[in-house]
Amino acid sequence: MKKVTHILTFALVITTMLVLNSCTKDPKPAPVEEQEEYDDVRIHFITLHTDGSQTTDTTSVSFNKEGVPSPSHKHLAPHTQYRVLIDLFYKGNSINHEIKEEGTEHQFFFLPSAPEGIESYLYNDKDADTRGIGLDGNMKIGSGEFDLKIVLRHGLDKSHPSAQAFNSATYHDAGGEDDLNIMFEVHAEE
Repeated sequence: MKKVTHILTFALVITTMLVLNSCTKDPKPAPVEEQEEYDDVRIHFITLHTDGSQTTDTTSVSFNKEGVPSPSHKHLAPHTQYRVLIDLFYKGNSINHEIKEEGTEHQFFFLPSAPEGIESYLYNDKDADTRGIGLDGNMKIGSGEFDLKIVLRHGLDKSHPSAQAFNSATYHDAGGEDDLNIMFEVHAEE
């Protein structure tokens, strides 16, 4: 009888260990940053008078989901100030409100391939911490032909030094992921 009791006790201990080991929780997966989905991007350049007021002169470039621009290049006046408006769409509906609502997690960067490509940029829209977003801004175009890369970063630390300049080539050091990374040619010849 003692032998049967020992076997049953041993079987019970083994069964309990197996049950307890099977009940341990899997480690939590790392949270996934939700990226904005878009299938159409439009960038509008509205010419500004020297006093900063808007003209009716507007030119635009559009991008499909693959980032292909139409037209492939844009002619802009050199040393001219433009209001730049960016519209992102998904299935025909604007998603700009999502970018604004999560403004502390989003920032556009404007990276010309030539240093003289953009003379200045000022963010007109701000997040809750008064840091720039970039759906609306004023840009002064320089001169020459250059590629203009526009990046929308999501989930970055906007207080990081690499996020302080509109044209920071090290923007990725501030963390986050690209929601948008597009490029087109600008011709601003004198």
